[in-house]
Amino acid sequence: MSRVERGVPAGPTPGTPGAGVAADERADVFLRLSELLTGFGAIDLLGTGLAGRYLRAIDDILPPGVLDELAAAFSRLPSGPDREAAAATTILADQKLGPVARNIILMWYRGTWARLPEEWRSAYGTSPSDTDHVVSAEAYQAGLQWVAAGAHPAGARQQGYGAWAAAPEQTRGSPAAGASPASPRSAAASQGAGR
Repeated sequence: MSRVERGVPAGPTPGTPGAGVAADERADVFLRLSELLTGFGAIDLLGTGLAGRYLRAIDDILPPGVLDELAAAFSRLPSGPDREAAAATTILADQKLGPVARNIILMWYRGTWARLPEEWRSAYGTSPSDTDHVVSAEAYQAGLQWVAAGAHPAGARQQGYGAWAAAPEQTRGSPAAGASPASPRSAAASQGAGR
């Protein structure tokens, strides 16, 4: 799938963080990292239509090099059954990378960016874009929280008259359908999403 189909602009933008890394490769690493952090597959994430927008938003928010450092840490994780546990200890528990990774989880699930903790900002830098905000109306509507809960985005996609009388449909792979959440999501939830 091309970058344009994934919502990533064609060609690296000079002066942006990671411009020295091939943009296709960078977008692919971000997508694979997002798969691990969210527990959703690439098809589900690409289906939101927001992968490119999220990558650009994170680049705008974070100080230069931080997202590339997170991607490098992700690339060094072992493959196989220990990958999720390694992500929890190597990335989510890291003082610098953990808050960023938890925000990426929140971005995919809620369509929002939560301001990084003050301690993080003091240690690693700040950005005027690092504020609590909804990334876009589309991000709210496409949030993975709705899929995970077997629900719909309130005020955006109505189910019709009387829908409240029926139990939500169980979606494949969602915690509502009995699937166990992936370790990184569980770790983020147990840490209160860094707050």
